[in-house]
Amino acid sequence: MSLTVKPVCAAIGAEIEGLDLREPLERDTREAILDAFHEHVLLLFRGQDLTEDQQTAFATTFGELGKRTVGARFVKSPKDSYANPVMMVTNRSDDGPTGNTASFGDGEMWFHHDTCFYPVPNIVTMLYGMEVTTQGGLTRVANMYRAYDNIPRELRERLEGRTVFQVYDYNRYRIDPNVDLTGARSHSQPIFVRHPVTGRKALYVNRTMTAHIEGMDRAESDAVLDQLFDISEDDRIVYDHQWRVGDLLMWDNRCSIHARTDFPAEEARILRRCTVAGKEPVHA
Repeated sequence: MSLTVKPVCAAIGAEIEGLDLREPLERDTREAILDAFHEHVLLLFRGQDLTEDQQTAFATTFGELGKRTVGARFVKSPKDSYANPVMMVTNRSDDGPTGNTASFGDGEMWFHHDTCFYPVPNIVTMLYGMEVTTQGGLTRVANMYRAYDNIPRELRERLEGRTVFQVYDYNRYRIDPNVDLTGARSHSQPIFVRHPVTGRKALYVNRTMTAHIEGMDRAESDAVLDQLFDISEDDRIVYDHQWRVGDLLMWDNRCSIHARTDFPAEEARILRRCTVAGKEPVHA
């Protein structure tokens, strides 16, 4: 089966044409997809008609499926994983027999890395469009290789080897620096990471979950992070995806951040999500 790789914008991402993802992948096709993923960070497959099993089968092209954990804030337990690694990213409640499979997402969501607050974050996030809105609800993905390259040299040298404290529900922490984070999902990560396949360096901070740079006082850390957030969210390194039913969109969490724009609350937005498990990030 032949495929075509077509960049979706200058900064990040490519659309893969000529594939029906319901079909098993030949070895050469699989390798071509992996090469495109590592080169472009984000891949888009349009016009797909996938069951849940077909989506997860394709996801294993990139590694072992990631676990889906309980979304309750400030909870950390050895029993916090669901058996089903798939969830629905939707603003519609789930009254069906599966239970606890839906994320009732409304409105805007700031840029973030998925599961960066875990010791071993997931490396791939994959979304499949089942119902989409007539306006808004864009998924925005920024290239963190480009962000790293755009940091002024003096600042980059100053930050080499440092770590950042990543926290689930960081927004609450940002508003109240005295909030008790005991039991919160959190972990220290390198501020710059090196991709294990490409060898390239990427910025590993995000506005939603990065609380502070370790070893800096609060004022200095906030000032530096604000600068890094602005660099990482520069429109020139961002792809804005307008969803269609049947789109499969996926990105590399090691070298990208993503966000969601607002959309009409009265319209249904339903995306099926799964992830791929990774390895511990390493300093660049």
